[in-house]
Amino acid sequence: MAHKILGVDLGAHTLKLARLEAGFRKALLLDVTLLPAEFSEPGAPTADRLGLQLRAVRQAIGDDRAAIEEVAIALPGELVTFRLLDLPFSDPRKIESVLGYELESQVLTPIEELVIDHVIVGPRNPGGPETRVLCAAVPRALIEALVKTAAELDLPLRVIGAAPLAWALDLPAPAPTDPQAPPEGPSLVIDVGHLHTTLCAVRAGKPELARSVPRAGHHFTAAIATTFRLDLEAAESAKREAGFISHATMQPESAGQKRMDACLREAARPLLRELRQTLASYRASYGAPIERLFVTGGGARLPGLIEHLGEELSLPTSPLPWAEHEGWAEVSTDVRDRVGIAVGVGRAGAAPLPQVNFRKGEYSYRSDYSFLRGKALHLAAALLAVLAFGAFNAFASLRGLRREQDQLATRLKRETVELFGAERMDARKVSEELKGGSKGQSAPPIPSITAFDVLDEISRRVPPEDKIKLDIVELDIKPKKIFIKATAETAQQVDDLADALAKIECFEEVQKGKLSTVTGPVVDGKASESKQFTLTITTTCP
Repeated sequence: MAHKILGVDLGAHTLKLARLEAGFRKALLLDVTLLPAEFSEPGAPTADRLGLQLRAVRQAIGDDRAAIEEVAIALPGELVTFRLLDLPFSDPRKIESVLGYELESQVLTPIEELVIDHVIVGPRNPGGPETRVLCAAVPRALIEALVKTAAELDLPLRVIGAAPLAWALDLPAPAPTDPQAPPEGPSLVIDVGHLHTTLCAVRAGKPELARSVPRAGHHFTAAIATTFRLDLEAAESAKREAGFISHATMQPESAGQKRMDACLREAARPLLRELRQTLASYRASYGAPIERLFVTGGGARLPGLIEHLGEELSLPTSPLPWAEHEGWAEVSTDVRDRVGIAVGVGRAGAAPLPQVNFRKGEYSYRSDYSFLRGKALHLAAALLAVLAFGAFNAFASLRGLRREQDQLATRLKRETVELFGAERMDARKVSEELKGGSKGQSAPPIPSITAFDVLDEISRRVPPEDKIKLDIVELDIKPKKIFIKATAETAQQVDDLADALAKIECFEEVQKGKLSTVTGPVVDGKASESKQFTLTITTTCP
């Protein structure tokens, strides 16, 4: 049964909501919504800010539980700590059990104060025993506060994921131009947000590296405000109207444009430094370079920024393409680059995709089935239909069994009349009588060994043709007695035959009769001679 899932990107400047319908093996995007982020007092704890955003999400959903049955949120990348681990086994249970010990020496926060989850990247080396794992950790107090707030708001919060990893679900796979070409190499998704830039290295649909750097659109605004002596609001307007970074196909013409270009180039230096470090870190970890850059996010709308990053990093760079899916709702171009995380975490809630979920252990999601009340009529009708089909199937099966029973009873009557001369309807007694014989009878009416079985056993025991030349003249197989009249070349062959037949289990005594010489046909001018003999065998064979 299809159900509705709301994917939420808890951005610092804007809340992005993506409503999906999860069905069998697929999820359809129904619509997307952008809401202004709720800001708490300056210096307030992060949990308070996220709590205000959850309240805004609850208000957006309203009271119709059928419209949204589950909620999946993506925590901003700056709240999540990512680490790569190489473990000498691939069993998921073993990996889960050792994550805390392995991370203890790599993070400053005590492990007991963190909630940890992971994504299995794959074997470190093809065919090797080591498994590479991308771990994600967040403060336990933050998860506890979010779960508590969701419970207070009656918000069906099922998934608490990590924003950087959601891009692995949204990056469309390139269409293969050559079936024999090697697979596409790794890509780096650069999501330039308001306060932070989220990075995720993706290969074959799996995240291989993720981090968040504290340089984004706000820092470009702050640089304009400082350079042109403007307040932040005026600087934001100036960035949108006149901001740009020059590149090979777009050069500044006026003094003001040159000043703006120099200002924003300088503001982009820290971001470029972090990107170079990320590229170097990926190459050191995986032994292969990033092959392309995909840039997205509201901060990436700055004219020339995408081209500037490509020129400085010497990599093919382009906006993140929108993944087209059949049946998805139309999303305007100016919104697509802002809702990717919300769509990705929503899809992770709809199907088992490579994403973490911090709602685990004591914070696991416990379903609230109150929303089923609105679907009670449909569920009752479906249940009645299942019961009706089940009853019809049982009736049809019973009728078929009764027909088979009548056929078997008729056959039993016919067979017992032929065998015993009278009808016998007790199948169990008939079977016992056939196996053990009735009272007063020395043997069952159907022998366990037939004359054909005795003949077959004699044929098996006769010496091979290179040792005896045997010609059977007469063979009479009766209960308890067998008579054989035959010819052989020599008396020794007759003795060998008698010894071989004596080894048959149910043959008690083999008596040889008188040997006589008989003359055969003339071969090469000489008449052939053979020994004619008889064997009388006493048996216990029934």
